[in-house]
Amino acid sequence: MDSAEAFEAAAGFDTNTIFLVLAAAGCVAAILWAAWALISTYRGWAKGNVDGDVMSFAAVRLLLLILIFIWLFV
Repeated sequence: MDSAEAFEAAAGFDTNTIFLVLAAAGCVAAILWAAWALISTYRGWAKGNVDGDVMSFAAVRLLLLILIFIWLFV
């Protein structure tokens, strides 16, 4: 019996299921962090502390981060 079969026998589900759950949790954490960063950047922009170019660069960077996470893990 190899380790994958032992895990399936003890846990009751296969390793692909746990990978999907962990990948989804990672993507959700990345999306929540990106939302927090974007809201913080927007608040700084609204108060005049952050330049518009910095805000647009942050939005593009966060969008690319989300796309990379989804492409890698889903």
